[in-house]
Amino acid sequence: MKKTLLLLLVLFKFINSSAQDLYNYDNSKKFAEYLSKSGQYELATREYERLIFMLPQNDSLKTSLLSMYRRSGKLDEALLRGRQLYPDISLMSSPSAVEYSRSLLLKTDYKVAREFWVTNTQLSQPDKVILSATSEILQDNYKSANEILSVLKDEDHKLATDYKTLAAQALKIKKKSPALAGIMSTIIPGTGRFYTKDWKDGIVSMFFVGTMAFQSIRGFSKSGVNSTRGWIFGGVGLGFYLGNIHGSVVSAKNYNKKSHQTIRNRIDNLFNSYF
Repeated sequence: MKKTLLLLLVLFKFINSSAQDLYNYDNSKKFAEYLSKSGQYELATREYERLIFMLPQNDSLKTSLLSMYRRSGKLDEALLRGRQLYPDISLMSSPSAVEYSRSLLLKTDYKVAREFWVTNTQLSQPDKVILSATSEILQDNYKSANEILSVLKDEDHKLATDYKTLAAQALKIKKKSPALAGIMSTIIPGTGRFYTKDWKDGIVSMFFVGTMAFQSIRGFSKSGVNSTRGWIFGGVGLGFYLGNIHGSVVSAKNYNKKSHQTIRNRIDNLFNSYF
C-alpha cells in the first residue's frame, strides 16, 4: 500500500512538473514561432499575447505580436495594440515602429503615417526617408518620392540605391490618356487599342467594325435604305464601334494601372527584403 502511494505521488509530481514545463516561456515562445512559420497567425497572436504577459517589457515580443495581427489581416487591431503597448508612440522601438508603419501603409493611412514618422524618436532618419518615399510611391507620387530620396546618400541606407533607381524609372513612365485613346478609336476603330499597346484587341476591333461597315454599305448600295441586310449589319457594326471606343478608354486606364502596380510590387519586394 505504501509503495502504491509512493508511486502515485512520484507520478503526480512528474505530470505536474511536465505540465509546468510545457507552458514555460521558452516552450511557449517556440510554439508561437512554430505557429507563425506555419501560417497560423491568429493562433500565434494568442501565444504572443501570453508571452508579453510574462515579459511585458520585451520589445521583440511586441514587434512579433504586431506582425501577427497584420499577417492575420487585423490591421485595426494591430494599430490599436501598438498604441496600447506603447502609450507614448514617439518612444515605440524601431522594429515595432516599422511594423506599425506597415499596417498604416496597408490601410493607406498616409497622413497618420507621416505624422507618426515625424514624432517617433526611435526610427533612424534614413529609415524615415525610405518609409516616406514608400508612401509616396504607393500613391503614385513619383516626383515627390524622388525629391524625398534626393537627401539620402547611397551609403546612408541599404535600400538607397535601389529606391533611387526605381523612383527614377517610375518618373519616366508615360501614362496613356484615356481621352486620347477614345478619340483615336472614334476616328479609326482599333487605333486607340494600338495606342495602349493592346495590339490583339485593336486588330479585332478594326476587323469587326470594318467588316460590319463594309457589309452594311454593300447592302444599302444594292437595295437602298430599305435594305434589311444593310440595317442589320449597320446596327451590329454600330454596337462594335461604340464598344471599340469604350474598350479603348478602359484599355488606357488598365495600362496605367498595370504600370503603377508593377512599380508597387517592386517597391514592396525591396521593402520586405530589408525590413
